[in-house]
Amino acid sequence: MRKFHFKLQKLLELKEYREREWEIKLGEITGRMEEIRQKIDACRSQRQKGFTLRAEAGNDLSQCAAAENYIRRMEQLDSTYTRDLQVLTAEREEIQAGYLEASKERKVFDKLREKRQLEFYKEQKKADIAMLDELNSGAAARNVEFAAEVAGSAAGRVR
Repeated sequence: MRKFHFKLQKLLELKEYREREWEIKLGEITGRMEEIRQKIDACRSQRQKGFTLRAEAGNDLSQCAAAENYIRRMEQLDSTYTRDLQVLTAEREEIQAGYLEASKERKVFDKLREKRQLEFYKEQKKADIAMLDELNSGAAARNVEFAAEVAGSAAGRVR
């Protein structure tokens, strides 16, 4: 039996490659988003510490002012990181749409390959059965001819 060869294999490989590229981009941006989320959590945690420092400062105005400045700085960082996260979220949606499109294109070629492969092996099976039938019918014909020759030569000896 011959091996199946998909004529569009190179195109399928190209579609798989493009899908992997989109998947890598999606992974990278998701990693960046997670990093920013961690920074936001750290800013919020540091801001809480600033409130604690301000409360501990009591009547010391310089420490109270420093704690207040620290709290404002953490709030600024928090808002900056939140805006960055929103921008990355929009980018991620675009990248995810590209990934889904590339995945859909690859799946179309996968389905086509599977369909053609099934057709190929079905045809191969039919061809193999036809070849075996031909061999068997040829062997049966040779057996009939051989039996006729044996019968003919046996009849010639009896005379």
